[in-house]
Amino acid sequence: MRPGPLLPVALLAALLACSSAAAAAGRRPVAILAYHHVGAAPPGASKPELWVRPALLRRQLRALGHAGYEAVTLDRVWRAWHGRATLPARPVVISFDDGYASQAGAAARALTARGWPGVLNLQLNRLDAPGGLSRAQVRSLIAAGWEIDAHSVTHPDLRRVTAQRLRGEVDGSRRTLQAAFGVPANFFAYPYGRQDPRVRAAVRRAGFLGATTTQRKLASPAADPFALGRVLVAADDSPAAVLRMVRTGG
Repeated sequence: MRPGPLLPVALLAALLACSSAAAAAGRRPVAILAYHHVGAAPPGASKPELWVRPALLRRQLRALGHAGYEAVTLDRVWRAWHGRATLPARPVVISFDDGYASQAGAAARALTARGWPGVLNLQLNRLDAPGGLSRAQVRSLIAAGWEIDAHSVTHPDLRRVTAQRLRGEVDGSRRTLQAAFGVPANFFAYPYGRQDPRVRAAVRRAGFLGATTTQRKLASPAADPFALGRVLVAADDSPAAVLRMVRTGG
């Protein structure tokens, strides 16, 4: 059998260049936005800046979409960084902390309208608690393509707890999520964003692939995977401000 014709050198070079460009694109930094409550802050709220009204959230998402951004999960970003997935031209991760009922309501509706997934960093003692998410609501988010990650059991400052409690808050939160919802829970969000070498080591020992902070910067594959940057979205952040955040991390 005669061998088939070889690819022209120019075509082969072009294919290799495209492959290298795609690999480089998959390893670029990505913004991780962090939200909390989605709704109007009630009178006397201790941290009203953490309440983003649903209409503002929708405008922020609309601005991201019009600018060419597309929401993806942190797991997909991680796999792209390691050559096991691809990313859209302008990816962004949209995460929600703690586990409030509004996240399965207004937030989920806003994301579903765009066909986008969210990432829920779930504080376990909010499950089935007043104002928190029910197990059924978490399952509905999973069915909608959301990623569920760990955010401790009781949300303490992990730098200040005993070694035994640190294990329970970190390893225990992951194991409980895996058992309750059948999810890998590969990432951890530090309560209050607070961490130190001892806390990072505990997160690594628990089998997490990485962890997110509240340091205002883009998450980068070149950074410590257990200190990934994340950008908090506050109550008065305009759509233009959110666009700036995803472009610069600031």
